[in-house]
Amino acid sequence: MKPILSASQMKEWDSKTIEQMGVPSLVLMERAALAVCNRILHSYSDKPKIGIFAGPGNNGGDGIAIARIMHTKGFPVKAIVLGDSKKFSSQLRQELEIAGNYGVDIVYPWNIDDVSIKEFLRMFADCDILIDSMFGIGLTRGLEGDYAVAAEYINQSGKTVMAVDIPSGYDTDSGKLLGTVGVKADTTVTFAYMKKGLVLGDCKLAAGNVYVADVGIYCKDDKVAQLLDDDILTYIPKREANANKGTCGKVLVIAGSESIYGACYLAANAALVTGSGLVKIYTHQNNIESIQQTLPETMYKGYTAFDEAEVLQQISWADAIVIGPGLGTSEVSEKILRTVCDQAKVPVIVDADGVNLLAKDLKQLDELAGRVPVILTPHLKEMERLCNTLVNEINYNMENVAKEFAAEHNCIVVLKNFTTVVAIVNTIFYCDSGNEGLATPGSGDVLAGIIGALLGQGLSADVAASAGAYIHGKAGTIATEDTGIKGLLARDIIANINKVI
Repeated sequence: MKPILSASQMKEWDSKTIEQMGVPSLVLMERAALAVCNRILHSYSDKPKIGIFAGPGNNGGDGIAIARIMHTKGFPVKAIVLGDSKKFSSQLRQELEIAGNYGVDIVYPWNIDDVSIKEFLRMFADCDILIDSMFGIGLTRGLEGDYAVAAEYINQSGKTVMAVDIPSGYDTDSGKLLGTVGVKADTTVTFAYMKKGLVLGDCKLAAGNVYVADVGIYCKDDKVAQLLDDDILTYIPKREANANKGTCGKVLVIAGSESIYGACYLAANAALVTGSGLVKIYTHQNNIESIQQTLPETMYKGYTAFDEAEVLQQISWADAIVIGPGLGTSEVSEKILRTVCDQAKVPVIVDADGVNLLAKDLKQLDELAGRVPVILTPHLKEMERLCNTLVNEINYNMENVAKEFAAEHNCIVVLKNFTTVVAIVNTIFYCDSGNEGLATPGSGDVLAGIIGALLGQGLSADVAASAGAYIHGKAGTIATEDTGIKGLLARDIIANINKVI
């Protein structure tokens, strides 16, 4: 796992590297420029023509340094510097002076009167690659004037586009498009650490393939959010040589309803494949025969009406409980959830309809979370019901919404989106191991089953939630290598869990 930083955190560690460690800012700029140049050299065996769009700040300085380095390597390079020269950063001025000494072809539109910026942009018509270094992580408002015109040109050019640190026009923390236009890149080379906005909101779509380059800035704050990677898998216990099915975790899946059985099948199947020793499905009697034929490895108990004694008997058997997938919101479902909230003595994962029922009475959640670890796995619409915040607002504020709810209700929130945020009171994990193929029916049921299995095997709730999200995403990504993005089914995710763990 590695830090994933906000704009302010990145600036803090950049400043500490300069002021406390004594690394000159120009050295860091040169290392950043070299990282972009190396990505170009890695991607192309020939010498494509390069066009660079530089802004007035240090991101523009990076761009001019890139122009000079590639020029010295024999690449045809053109650069344009946008903005008021009076507002140029000192590092940009230094890089411009150096590039001038090397004879780099640089145009300054602000220095010529009565000529439209569009006239200058024609100089890039024969370029193969356009590099966006107009604005970096410090941008706080939308692109306007010449910058907006340049962004539109880049997007409509049909050229390969590479962004420096972050595509211009987006908020670094939320990924939100700040104005009406932002650069859309094929590749982004970001420096030191991943930035939150690169995996969130509009910017995730605009950033393309993101590469993180080591430029000599090192964050030593373990309180910052972490981006999940394969390191989380090391927490998953190996099965002992003397293990038996009773020692590998007993997971109770309370799911399905009178006319829905697929959700409980998927959750239970995922729990089995993730290593649960015993899995029992507690569902409406209508579902039993159908599921038994497709998943004979699971135990079953059916109901036709609410029976408190029977529910208590089932939950007393389990090491972990998954409740909610396909459960419905009937009176019977409500009573079953109420009993679990009142009586469960083992960790509980609440998903789908379980979340929707809890949203009607959060006191139930508080009662349960005051006694055992609780993990909620809502998607954005379900989170809207939980916290009365509109989906669009949550989408651009996922971390804070999840963190505040987790802290208020003493639970763990796995907030599902194309990048999932896992909030554990004051600890935040980002998970981007999946891809857009995971937007398929039953995907969330699989995630609930995976987390349930990890809890049953003795992992702490925070590790189970984080590892479960990562396994789910990575298994789905592996699966799409065969199925393609649009062809991915929830069962394909399950079939590839074993390739991850």
